[in-house]
Amino acid sequence: MTGLDTIYALASARGRAGVSVIRISGSASDDALAALGVTALPEPRVARMRRLIDPQDGSVLDDALVLRFSEGASFTGESSAEIQCHGGPAVVAAILAALGTLPSMRLALPGEFTRRAFDNGRLDLAQIEGLSDLIAAETEAQRRAALRQADGSLGRAVREWSASLTTGLALLEATIDFADEDIPDETYTVVSDRVFHVKQSIEALLSNAQFSERYRDGWRVAVIGAPNAGKSSLLNALARRDVAITSPIAGTTRDAIEVALDFDGYPVTLVDTAGLRQTTDVVENIGIDRARLSAETADLRLAVVAPDAPLDAGIRSLLRDTDLLVWNKADLEPNSDIDIKISTLNDDGLENLTRAIQSRLDLADPSGASALLRDRHDAALRDALAAIERYESLASDPASDVGDTPEIAAEHLRLARASLGTITGDVGVERLLDVIFSEFCLGK
Repeated sequence: MTGLDTIYALASARGRAGVSVIRISGSASDDALAALGVTALPEPRVARMRRLIDPQDGSVLDDALVLRFSEGASFTGESSAEIQCHGGPAVVAAILAALGTLPSMRLALPGEFTRRAFDNGRLDLAQIEGLSDLIAAETEAQRRAALRQADGSLGRAVREWSASLTTGLALLEATIDFADEDIPDETYTVVSDRVFHVKQSIEALLSNAQFSERYRDGWRVAVIGAPNAGKSSLLNALARRDVAITSPIAGTTRDAIEVALDFDGYPVTLVDTAGLRQTTDVVENIGIDRARLSAETADLRLAVVAPDAPLDAGIRSLLRDTDLLVWNKADLEPNSDIDIKISTLNDDGLENLTRAIQSRLDLADPSGASALLRDRHDAALRDALAAIERYESLASDPASDVGDTPEIAAEHLRLARASLGTITGDVGVERLLDVIFSEFCLGK
């Protein structure tokens, strides 16, 4: 399916750059290039230097590299072109303005190029969401996981499961259509075996759902402790820059301060919190309440203790078995009872602390190829799993055998398959499309 309009947009980041990329897609792509003075069109997928001319007054716009892509062999599936021009804002603005004067051309909507790729069958919905995650990836682990999904790993798995359910459904439908015939007993065994395999695969993927969420959003580590324990100094030391204000005055930190870090490719957010103590200061008490909330919702808590900032009962009440006690100011007074000893003054022990944090968070993909599941993927998989479990309940009930009620059994498999289809966009996702594609920029 080809869009009626030919669309264009800046595909690279805005602002000054060495090179900027302008993308064009639609049936009038070649006409647009010709209108810009590219009378000798390059062969598809061959970059050629061409002089661009303003179609209104014939003035020179830029000397740029021009690429063409044939219909069916482009990102969108339509006839497309890319102009790689000099990245000055004035150059880009002039070319975009020139394109805007051409008939049947309009500026693309956010995500419209990707929407056309979906409409033309170039990408499934799971791949598109992976592409969105790839663009947003900030760490190496996020990049790898997003690239797997953009490459279609989740879509391939879902289609494999759907195919198995389709085969089982076809066998059940055959028993309905040929109810007067003798149906071999092994038919129902074959169906149940296929369904069981799909169920196991879905359960394995769902077992990593929480890890997928952390992959995308990052793990949260709350730094808690009494005032003047050195929490802000620790945050600055781990971030390797001055993020939080440090002062010998107790109660300097009044709010939660967050900094995103890259722990060997995995996203971790450190949260510096207000010192926990009894106080009559209204503003400081608000910060203390936020500190407790940050501690309760974090994946890991670092309880910073120092000679002049002991571990009291209030702080202990927030800790769990997997949390870490960190003895700060070890340069002033060592402590043999706490495993992690640091000095933010001279950075002693920070490497050991970093390794301990990584170990406690278990920064490793349990499956080796985790998909970045979104909430809607999780819901669809659970709906499919519930339908499969209803099928299995029917199949295991002696009073309601599949062979006696194949229509009901088939409906359960049909519902499971439909739920899986919403992940790839094969069925029932029209209302989601505008939301998903709105995540993209104009040139994507």
